[in-house]
Amino acid sequence: MGLDLENEDVEVVTPVKKKTKKTKELIEENGRQREALEGEKAEHQKLLNQLLKDQEKLGSPSAVGMKVSHKKFGDGEIVTQDGKYVEVKFDSVTKKFVLPGAIAGKFLVVEDEKVLEHYVKANELHEKILKEQLKVQSDGFALQRLSDQLEKLNEKA
Repeated sequence: MGLDLENEDVEVVTPVKKKTKKTKELIEENGRQREALEGEKAEHQKLLNQLLKDQEKLGSPSAVGMKVSHKKFGDGEIVTQDGKYVEVKFDSVTKKFVLPGAIAGKFLVVEDEKVLEHYVKANELHEKILKEQLKVQSDGFALQRLSDQLEKLNEKA
């Protein structure tokens, strides 16, 4: 009694998993959430773009030569401006400050009301821009999480 070892082609069939009702519902819900988030992100991006245009229109005049006063260091003059940073030379020391917040927050006091109004507007605009940038970034992260969840659901199904 020997073993009959003939090579027979055996076809291995992997069963196809069907999506369960719960998985289908989760995928549909994921799609609805993605659409809503994409809409929110588009709105935030639109607002951010408008704020950036407003900031550009407002401009950033040179502050070099402007006379300012500081509670601790006394009277001084802005000697350099590099982007949003200014250096102020006081009697005994030179200090660096960030615009527009330093003037808008009255750390550096200016006598000209128009200059003060400009920096207050610029600071408000800057804060709105930062908030919108954070919202756009947050929406991007949420969309990535939803994509990852959808990928896992599709693998599961």
